[in-house]
Amino acid sequence: METSKTEKEWFRRINGQHPMTTDDKEAKTTDASVQHAQKTMIRKQGHGFNDVAGMDKLKQMVREEFVNVLQNRELADVYGIRPPSMLFYGPAGCGKSFFAEKMAEEVGIHFIKVVPDDLACTWVHGTQQKIGEVFKDAEKNAPTLLFFDEFDAMVPRRTGDEANQHYDSEVNEFLCMLNNASDKGVYVLAATNHPERIDRAVLRTGRIDELIYVDMPDKDARMSLFSLELSKLPQDETIDTERLANLTEGYNCSDITYIVKSAARKKFNEAINCRDGKLRQITQTQLEEIIARRSPSVNNRDIREYERLRSEFSPKDEGCKHVSIGFR
Repeated sequence: METSKTEKEWFRRINGQHPMTTDDKEAKTTDASVQHAQKTMIRKQGHGFNDVAGMDKLKQMVREEFVNVLQNRELADVYGIRPPSMLFYGPAGCGKSFFAEKMAEEVGIHFIKVVPDDLACTWVHGTQQKIGEVFKDAEKNAPTLLFFDEFDAMVPRRTGDEANQHYDSEVNEFLCMLNNASDKGVYVLAATNHPERIDRAVLRTGRIDELIYVDMPDKDARMSLFSLELSKLPQDETIDTERLANLTEGYNCSDITYIVKSAARKKFNEAINCRDGKLRQITQTQLEEIIARRSPSVNNRDIREYERLRSEFSPKDEGCKHVSIGFR
């Protein structure tokens, strides 16, 4: 005998353990997915690529294939052009997520960021439904830049094992949703530190068109990073950002940000202890002392492994030259 809605509501009030029906679960999953999309759906406004230092070739490519297309849609339609879907991969802490936001700002379109926890669900097929809802909401608010962070955790390689059947089903759902999403005004950008863990069917053109390696920041980018972080804080005007950049070869963006924050924290405590109302300025000597005590978070072995991955996934990069990222 089918349980009526009134009976189901009564059972829930009397006994919180009463199981939900499939319809109830799907409705709740959909509501949660919609709420998440509404929370993260924003039209990005800001300085765009003016906040990004380095990565000139990537910025040029994105302007030509993404920004110009969206800013000249009628002409793009004449040529049958749509922006490509992209995957940023490479070492951690190099600004892949930051660049994604700046892409949306450059054109002023809607931006949704999705992380693995946003799609997690304990119910059978719940994650599949969430995946579909995210794409549907992006389409409703098109044009939208739909950004998946830690993409390898969402689309792992399928094994065919019965024990992992639900994961395979989720990857299959992604494959369906990714197919020519740009035709619906949904422009997919993903980021990962581990492209080798992604199911290969996801990485074919039509789903993910461009695989782009984002390397450690070069010297110019590191100088810009120090300048940006220090510009927000009391600092000695004689700080030499070029020397700091030379001392931090092999450090990523997160490392440099933390070095400056460590210096700021020390000066904050000095100001508290002195109680004379004067601000303590961050100095060159202090920054160099912190650098001397800290090692890069990405070691040489990691770099060699990323270089190997680059030769596997982007073998035709021009001499596999480094692509640098930083912030102004």
